[in-house]
Amino acid sequence: MRDQEISPRPAGSHRRAVAVVVAVGLLVGGAGGLGAHLLWPGDAGDSGGERRAKPSAAATASATASATAGSRAEPVRAAMVAQRRVGVGVVAREGGDPDSFTGQARLDLRDGATARAATHVLYDMGEGHAWYPPEIVLIGNRAVITPAKEMTGPEHGPAGSYRTESDATAAAADDVAVRNALEARWLAQPAHLVALLDGATALSTARAGGVRTLTGSTPLRTLAADPAVGRLYRPYAADRRDGAVRFTLVLTARDLPESLSTEVPSGSGDDTFRVEYRDWSKGGAITARPGPTPAPQWTATD
Repeated sequence: MRDQEISPRPAGSHRRAVAVVVAVGLLVGGAGGLGAHLLWPGDAGDSGGERRAKPSAAATASATASATAGSRAEPVRAAMVAQRRVGVGVVAREGGDPDSFTGQARLDLRDGATARAATHVLYDMGEGHAWYPPEIVLIGNRAVITPAKEMTGPEHGPAGSYRTESDATAAAADDVAVRNALEARWLAQPAHLVALLDGATALSTARAGGVRTLTGSTPLRTLAADPAVGRLYRPYAADRRDGAVRFTLVLTARDLPESLSTEVPSGSGDDTFRVEYRDWSKGGAITARPGPTPAPQWTATD
């Protein structure tokens, strides 16, 4: 199984060094990315405790209009947010990679900026092994974790009980399941498509009936600087700063994504990720429930 690190491990011999680079990247990337993507602030709120003057409604509307006017991704982002909710299937990296995981999730796009997520993803050993992912609900940077009933009890340690983590990104350093949940949200949320499409240096489109297939590449350094998904890409950019992420996005005639595939260069070869979108507008709002419940939120059908 993968060891307990907050960052993906694109190069095994440099993992500890990458963690230091990530910390620096959070400071630098956050500042640079905010100006480039006004629509997609990060999850974290103001941590300094200082009061900041809020812009007027007119100023906010003007900034938003300017940010979206030249955006390739705006029709897709707007179409997704209009649906409010979506279910996804996620496969991260190749089977056998200790950082790989697979499973399902559901996103609640209530404010158009940061998606709430209910995830059910875990490393899958395959070959018929039992597979018991926890349900992890992410609201902002808070994680609410409900273990599978088969993994509940004192013999499973802290992971065997219902719990809440107020800082999910910090908890992910020691909790692989929380890290998986964060990665699933980063991969599937509209902000990821915005970062890929608006940052692309090469992009082509093929049409078949009402379906469009967009194929392109986006520099790793651009994605690493993005405030919404930068944490996924900064460790890769530390090793391959001049590399680029290749992606294929399939869209319906309504500008809704059907699937997203990405290939991320790493020190040990490309890491591949795939997201399948389904169940648009289905299911209720994702909330932080006060305790375990028999009705999971990661699927719209249960």
